[in-house]
Amino acid sequence: MRRSARTSRAALASMGSERDNLRALAYRLIHDAGARGMTALEVVAASERERWGIQPRISELVSAKSVIDSGRTRTNPSGRQAIVWIVPDHLRQGGAQ
Repeated sequence: MRRSARTSRAALASMGSERDNLRALAYRLIHDAGARGMTALEVVAASERERWGIQPRISELVSAKSVIDSGRTRTNPSGRQAIVWIVPDHLRQGGAQ
């Protein structure tokens, strides 16, 4: 069965749009958390989205330097320590402790 190039392009475009929406959602949640910041699992919980959809978006935000490591960690439900992410402006407002 031959794939339609038109439908393949449409599928790819819609995935990009969803990725962009999830990235914006993750950024907004971290931004709105202020200097307290959020761990990746806190972002997942607050977003009410699947972990596999949100967590890679946080990595993209880190790569773009849109969010940064606050220098702090918090304990995840698993008992492991997790990085607390903040937006750079919040670091200057007392985000690192």
